[in-house]
Amino acid sequence: MKIIQVTDVHLGRRREIRYGANLNERLDHCIDHINQRHSDASLCVFTGDLTDDGEADSYADLKAALSRLAVPYRLLPGNHD
Repeated sequence: MKIIQVTDVHLGRRREIRYGANLNERLDHCIDHINQRHSDASLCVFTGDLTDDGEADSYADLKAALSRLAVPYRLLPGNHD
C-alpha cells in the first residue's frame, strides 16, 4: 500500500505570495507530480493547515485543485483551518 502525505498547504487569497511562494501554484504543481508519478497510490492524506485563513474562498480553491487529483484523498484540518 502506498500512502502520500502532503502537509501545510496554507492556501489563501489567490495569487498572493505567502512564505515566498504562490501557494496555489505550488499545490497545482504538487497535484501534477502526484498524478504523473504516483497515480498508483492507495491514498493521499492532506494534513494540517489546508488554508491559511479559513475563508470560504480558500476552501473553494482547495476543492477545485483537489478535483484534479487522480488518487483518493482525505483531509485533516490544522490550527489555521
